[in-house]
Amino acid sequence: RLGRAPLFARLFHERSPVAFGLKMAELCAGGALVGHEPGLAFVAGYFTHLCLDRALCPKLEALASRLKRPKETIAVARHRIEWSQALLYQRELYGADLLGEAQLRSKMQLTKRGVQARGVGRGLYEGIRLGCEEVHGRAPSKLQVDSWVRGLYLQALLMSSPLGRAWGVAVGAGLERRDIFRGPELDLAAEVESALALARQILARLWALMAQGRFTARARARFLDDFPEGGLMGCAASSRMVADVVR
Repeated sequence: RLGRAPLFARLFHERSPVAFGLKMAELCAGGALVGHEPGLAFVAGYFTHLCLDRALCPKLEALASRLKRPKETIAVARHRIEWSQALLYQRELYGADLLGEAQLRSKMQLTKRGVQARGVGRGLYEGIRLGCEEVHGRAPSKLQVDSWVRGLYLQALLMSSPLGRAWGVAVGAGLERRDIFRGPELDLAAEVESALALARQILARLWALMAQGRFTARARARFLDDFPEGGLMGCAASSRMVADVVR
């Protein structure tokens, strides 16, 4: 859980994440702050992340409760399992284990004008600031946001090094593939594909809103009917949208 996580990690994950995403979509619709295509990329990444988190977190919580070691906290168990799931998924997706390989950096990096980014541009930061202030009543400083981007950069360096490989193997020791990735009770890759299918539906709705520039209270309410507000564990997409994905 996020009880001891930094303030903005808790706010982004547990308090009105959909409202924040809608505000960012509204701010990016005209391309005034970050440009049209970068704005679309940010909104698409944000809502895809949200769909994946909502789909996978309840299953991760159940696995952590079942597979945690004696005297191990749920939070530590979740970290071990989530890390191991990520490794197994990337092996299936790319056909190779990229941990400890330089190629991994290209999968994790953020770029700005073709160059590795170690911070965010002023326009994107202003969008984040305005969205946070409206939804949460407070916003991170640009230095904070830049530190998050630099943290990803440093993590990519670590994970693509021999030290990263050794650390990753140690974290996932003792977990069985059939329990946490593909077995009688769980098919993680299938869950990811289902979440991505839902994300495509959500993004199609958002694209219509952004193209029309109609972020009225009524339009927001209709969107929230299909993709309700709530934290990661508290809410999933409506049964109607899930049924559409299954069909």
